[in-house]
Amino acid sequence: MSQSLRVMVVDDARTNRIVFEAMLKKMGHEPILAESGEEAIELFKQSQPDVVLMDVMMPGMSGYDTVKQMRRLADSWIPIVFVSAMGENQDIVRGIQIGADDYLIKPVNYNVLEIKIQSLYQRIQMAQQLADQNKILLEHRAKAEEEGQLAQEFMRRLAALDKISDPLLDFHLTPAEDFSGDLIAVARTPAGQLHVMLADSTGHGLTSALAVMPVLQPFQVMSSKGFSIAAIAGEINQKVKAYLPHNRFVAAVLLSLDVERGVVEVWNGGCPPAVVMDESGATVCQFISRHVPLGILSQEEFDDAVEHHFYDGKPCQVVLCSDGALDCLESDSLKSAMEQLMAVAKTVSPDRRLAAMQELLDERREEMESRDDIALIVVNCSQPLAEELSGEIGAHTPIADKSVAAGEMSGEVEWEFSLTLTAAQLKRLDVVPMLLGLANQIEPGNAALSGKLFLVMSELFNNALDHGLLKLDSTLKHDPSGMERYYEQRNTRLKLLGTGEITVRLAKGHYDGQACIQMVFRDSGEGFDHKDVESGQEGSVTEQRHGRGISLVKNLCQEVEYLRHGAEVHVRMALS
Repeated sequence: MSQSLRVMVVDDARTNRIVFEAMLKKMGHEPILAESGEEAIELFKQSQPDVVLMDVMMPGMSGYDTVKQMRRLADSWIPIVFVSAMGENQDIVRGIQIGADDYLIKPVNYNVLEIKIQSLYQRIQMAQQLADQNKILLEHRAKAEEEGQLAQEFMRRLAALDKISDPLLDFHLTPAEDFSGDLIAVARTPAGQLHVMLADSTGHGLTSALAVMPVLQPFQVMSSKGFSIAAIAGEINQKVKAYLPHNRFVAAVLLSLDVERGVVEVWNGGCPPAVVMDESGATVCQFISRHVPLGILSQEEFDDAVEHHFYDGKPCQVVLCSDGALDCLESDSLKSAMEQLMAVAKTVSPDRRLAAMQELLDERREEMESRDDIALIVVNCSQPLAEELSGEIGAHTPIADKSVAAGEMSGEVEWEFSLTLTAAQLKRLDVVPMLLGLANQIEPGNAALSGKLFLVMSELFNNALDHGLLKLDSTLKHDPSGMERYYEQRNTRLKLLGTGEITVRLAKGHYDGQACIQMVFRDSGEGFDHKDVESGQEGSVTEQRHGRGISLVKNLCQEVEYLRHGAEVHVRMALS
C-alpha cells in the first residue's frame, strides 16, 4: 500500500506497543503510541489519526470509555479497532456496540493486521469520496434553492397576482409545486373594458411556469392599448409558437367584459367551458372550447373568432377554471366534472361561489396522489348605472355648433395625420388601437386623452365599418338573441368584404384658446341613418341596446357633424 497512515496504538503494556510499532513501520505507516486512555485522548485532540488500535482493559480510563470520548471529539469518521485478549462472543459484540468498527484478538498476526488496515483504508477512501460528494450535493442544493427563490420572486413579480384588485373579479390559484403553470392576468382597456385571461401550460412546475410566461406581456400591453381579445389571441399564438419548443403549447381562455354595452366576449382555446350563471345559479350560457391551444397553428391557420353573450343588464357571473380544477373531481367526463363544480356554486349566494368551489376542490385535492395546478376565476357582470355613464361624460357640455367644412381642418394645427384602409386591411387589423398608439406617440403622457379618444374613435370607426360598409342593422340587437346574431352577421360580412375603404384624419389644434383634437371618419359606403340609430337611446340607460355610442360621442365632444348621409362624420374634442 502506497498510502502511509497515521495509526494510533493505545495499550498499557509496553511490549505490545513495541510490537505494534515495529509491524506498523514495516507496513509503511506512522505509529502514534499512547499507554493510557487519558494520554490517547490528548494525542487524539492534537492530531486526529487515520486509524486507532485500542486495547480494552487498561488502568484508569478503559478502552470502552476512551472510544466513546473519541467518537464525541471526532469531526469525521475514523476507524477504531479493539485489540484484546478477551475473545468471547459477548466481548466482541460489546466492543462493536460501544462504537468500534472491528475487533482483533491478541496475539495479532502481522498479515491479518496488514489486511485489516488495508480494508480500513479502502473504507476511509470511500468515506472521503462520500463526504466530498455530499458536500457537492449540498452546494448544488443550496444553489438550487437560491435560484428557486429568485425564480419564484421573479415569477411572482411578473404575474403580479397580489396587484390584481379589480372590483369585478375574484380568483383563486393553487400551484401543484412551487411554480404554477396556470396564469391569471387582468387588464383594463383605455375605454374601461375588463380583459381577463386564464392560461394553462402543459405540465406543471418550473418548466410549465416558464412556458406560460410569453403570453403575459402581449396580453397586458395590447389590452392597455385597446386591442380586442381576438387580436390579442392571435398575437399570443405567434409568440408561443415562436418561443416554445414544438411539444409545448398553452391552453387559454380570454374574456372581455363591456359593462356599458352589457356584452361578454370569449375566445376559448383548449380550456374547460366558461360558464355564465345568473343570480340563482342557473347556467345561462357556456363558451366551450372551439379553438386549439395557443402555439400549435401558424398565423395563417389561426382562428381568432370570438363568441358573444349579451346579458341584457341582468346581473350574472362568468366562471372560468383550468383543467386541474376538474381533475380533482371524481368524474369520467369533462361535462360531468363541470356539472359538479357548478352544482356546488349553485348552492350559495353569488358572493360565496368562489369560496364554495375552492372548498370543494381543496377537500378533493387532499385525497389525490398526483396533483395539477388549479385556477378559478369569477367575473361579476354588473349592470351599468345611469350615473356611471354620465359621470365624467356629463361634465362636457356641448357648445354651439360651429360646423366644419367637409374634409377641412380649421384653427391652428399643431399636428395632423391621415390614414386610408381598404377591405384587405379592415379584415385583419385592429384599427382603433393602432390609431390610438400613433396618437399617444405624438401626444404622450395624457391618460385622460387616451381613454376619451379610444371611446370616440371606437364608436366612429365601428359605425363606419358596421353601418357604412357592412350595412348591419342595429335594431337587430333588440331581439332576445339579437346581439349574438348581430355579431355573427358582422363576422360573416367582414370575411366576405371585397371592396370599400375607410379614411381617418386626426389633428390637434387650438380653438378659442383651447387645445382640441379634431377627427374625421369617412367611409366609401352609402351612409346610414344616424338619426335612426341615435333614436335607439330612447328609454332608460340600462334598457337601450343601440344608439348609446352616438350619445356618448356627443357628450364627450364639443362638435359632432354628420355629412354625406352619415358616410362622413367630423368631431372636435377638447383636451382639458
